[in-house]
Amino acid sequence: MPVDSQRMTVLKRYVLRLFISLKYITANVVDRNNGRIVATASTVEHSIKNTLECSRSCNAKAATVIGEVLAMRLKVDGLEQGQGRGIHVNMDKEVEKKGFKNRTKIWALVNALKNNGVKIILDEDNDNSCRPNFP
Repeated sequence: MPVDSQRMTVLKRYVLRLFISLKYITANVVDRNNGRIVATASTVEHSIKNTLECSRSCNAKAATVIGEVLAMRLKVDGLEQGQGRGIHVNMDKEVEKKGFKNRTKIWALVNALKNNGVKIILDEDNDNSCRPNFP
């Protein structure tokens, strides 16, 4: 069994991790092989914070900006394709952990990554229950 768990880590090497509070949004891409953050973007950063209109809370627009900045940083490091394997994100788990009210922010961030050329692989446990219904 160690071979399977080792293979699983390699297959899902890069994973998107989100941290969302009322005031801030942080997105990290983690290399699971060594547990290191390979790219990050946050509304805490001075250069990003000054361009946003987040006074007391961050919204989907701020999440989109974070997704765009993270995509740019992944491209600079040559990791936008996750070394051919993509960047994995489990939307069901992210929505469950961050709360349903943050669903729009999570999708805004993930869509911004996808729209800026990052290969995103959605790892979903069930029937896409958190996916928004678009016509």
